[in-house]
Amino acid sequence: MLPKQKGIEINLGKLFTGNLDHYFINAGLIVHSKKGNYMLYALEYSREDIPYQTSEIPVESITAEAAYSFNFIANRGKSLMVNFTLSAVAGYEIINQDNHLLYDGSLLINDSSLIYGAGGKLSIESYLSDRFTIIVSGRTKVLWNTSRNQIRPSVGIGLRINL
Repeated sequence: MLPKQKGIEINLGKLFTGNLDHYFINAGLIVHSKKGNYMLYALEYSREDIPYQTSEIPVESITAEAAYSFNFIANRGKSLMVNFTLSAVAGYEIINQDNHLLYDGSLLINDSSLIYGAGGKLSIESYLSDRFTIIVSGRTKVLWNTSRNQIRPSVGIGLRINL
């Protein structure tokens, strides 16, 4: 965790939207600063399937995130830390692959759109070695200009490789 040291992070998780099939995957670049804090720049893909009669309507989001993570609690050697992260989010939400006409002839009135917002994350980070870190996190995003749920909580697990 030397200042200006970089790392690569991959996270997988579940969205809390009532269906267990809803997921996200993100990849990010970490730039460490002082006292266990760091900047995070990430790209994320998430997918939800909305039930409609006998089929499902896919809703996909592709977002970019810029965040700053604050070391909240750590043990003496900083091998186990609890961090709180604040982020700005912007991206694009794709509803039914931009097809407005459904299989039964119904017209979908929700449009794909640019989305933006903010997020917060609480993570537990355990350093396995100087290079590898396991991350367990709970987070939520508040998104505007969406026709879906504005508040999107989720949980995830990830791996960080410090370069």
